Amino acid sequence: MLFDFEFTKEKCAKTKRRAYIVGALMLIIGFLSLSMPLLASFAIETLLGCFLLAVGFSNAFSAYGAFREGMSPWQHIFMAVISVLAGIVFLTHPIAGVVTLSMILAAYFLADGIFKVVQYFRLRKVGGSFWILLSGALGILLAFLMWKNFFEGATVIGIILGFDLIFSGVSLIMIGRGLSDMSKNL
Repeated sequence: MLFDFEFTKEKCAKTKRRAYIVGALMLIIGFLSLSMPLLASFAIETLLGCFLLAVGFSNAFSAYGAFREGMSPWQHIFMAVISVLAGIVFLTHPIAGVVTLSMILAAYFLADGIFKVVQYFRLRKVGGSFWILLSGALGILLAFLMWKNFFEGATVIGIILGFDLIFSGVSLIMIGRGLSDMSKNL
């Protein structure tokens, strides 16, 4: 883990450097992702295709082991075939993979938005619950915008990745700054 240690001056300094470096790299990659969101979406899609192939081969290996032990590994075989086929589709047809991810993300935003609107009506007497309603409405709007044009929706994947990396990078840099201040007091 990045921050699994006792707070000594030496360890704070070492971890501070690591937090600054990793945070700066995350910021750079985040800004690159925001400047080229479609390219970032294709990178995520390719990575997912590789993961699906790895899962498929892992399930095939597990099925082979089960066959050797005399068991019936039909679930492993089924998952291996599905995972390998999905991985091949994602890697050989990247546009189809990005559109698929876009549809899944749009469905997630729609479901999340509906649940937040419902949650607002359950919590509307609580102060600040308006922000839940606003978040839900924006999620539903984003889902419909993504459903309207999947190619534009595909860029949302890269934009979300960019913002996530930027906020994560800033948080690591701020933790590094906090560790710097802490090491001065030790």
